Amino acid sequence: MIELISIFLLLLFFLLLSLFPLSLRLNKEKLYLSNNNFDVLSINLLFHTIIIFLISFTNINFKNYLYLAIIFSILFNFHYFVKFRNYFNSFKNINFIFFVIINFIIFLFLARNPILAWDGLENWYFKAQNFFYDYNFFDLKDVKGLSYYPHFGSVLWGFFWKNSMLQYEYLGRMIYVFIFLLSIFSVCELINKNSLIKIVTISLLILICFDDFLFRGYQEILIFSFFIFISKHFYYFITEEKNNNLLVCFIYLNLLPWIKHEGYLLTIIFTFSLIFMINNFSKRFEIIIFILSTWILISFKNFIFQKYIDLNLTHGAELKFLIEFEVIKDFVIAFSLGFLIALFKYKIWLIAIVSFFFISKMKKISNRQKIFFKFIKINLFLYLILVLGIYYNLSYSSIDISWWIDNSLDRLLYSISGLFIIQIVLVLDYFKNYNLK
Repeated sequence: MIELISIFLLLLFFLLLSLFPLSLRLNKEKLYLSNNNFDVLSINLLFHTIIIFLISFTNINFKNYLYLAIIFSILFNFHYFVKFRNYFNSFKNINFIFFVIINFIIFLFLARNPILAWDGLENWYFKAQNFFYDYNFFDLKDVKGLSYYPHFGSVLWGFFWKNSMLQYEYLGRMIYVFIFLLSIFSVCELINKNSLIKIVTISLLILICFDDFLFRGYQEILIFSFFIFISKHFYYFITEEKNNNLLVCFIYLNLLPWIKHEGYLLTIIFTFSLIFMINNFSKRFEIIIFILSTWILISFKNFIFQKYIDLNLTHGAELKFLIEFEVIKDFVIAFSLGFLIALFKYKIWLIAIVSFFFISKMKKISNRQKIFFKFIKINLFLYLILVLGIYYNLSYSSIDISWWIDNSLDRLLYSISGLFIIQIVLVLDYFKNYNLK
């Protein structure tokens, strides 16, 4: 019973953090559980995760920040809490009710078997433990595991582990579930008006994308979720040309290198896709600043690790792109098999690929939407080239290429798939409004 209470309180903490500070207005509409509530929740949570991330470089006590954030959230929303009518009407939002219920169900599901998988136990757990015991980023060099792994996900894990009621390790990992669900609910807000279609779409995406193995301490779930947020805010930027959306996209994108080692490559590829599309954007200056600032921040991140922790950009590879028939043959066989297994394991890729066909049949879309879909296609091509390059390069490492592919290709493809979920949602919304001809 006490574990149930602890899980419920943790979910309440997540919701309170997600209601502050942007709890009053967005685009001149009420934010609190409004039609845009999942955008609001995600931006608020982003605000807090950035602060928690920055605290990880200091000796500030995590508990102090949590208590202050919750107090301010309650005060900021006090007029909603004391007015029963507004409070009741807010919770009539069926999507929000569904969001809370699904969170609680998955929390309980993971709590039944809270074991850690290999990478979570050997690497990420010890980083989270570092922050649980109030150490900071500069102490990570003495922590067990691969020191050059970044720590953003681990600091969130350690933060909520530390601030949970029972201080059980698995409670800290529940933030990954919350962010995962929030990203899916947020992107499904692009389906206009019809709540039933939203709920069906949300349910299908959760069923297809949920993999309890990835919640056993792995970080791919954060990259997957952040890519969903990135795609949505970049879509807003292209269609509505609001710089605020580009700024949010920029923040999410530049957190990827701090989540996983390969995040810096994912970020660089995204910026290269912007370069290829630069002539299609009306706000070219903002895009150029976006690209240059991103490259500067990646360089800064690598400098910090090189100076204080450790830096290993190749992760065991030797940057040899030689043309050797035997190596190519073994690589093609192993990669093709691993790629097919990953596609059928994470079926979201199969649906995303099919959605490209339907996009080609969509007639009544704006020029800005066409630009966005073109941007997505360029990303798909560049990320495929990136994945091929990574694993071909690993063919020359001391570890057999089959081992690399069996143990990481599916997770890397899963991470990237988050960027392409938005097109599935947009196609479904198009079906709802128009007939394909």
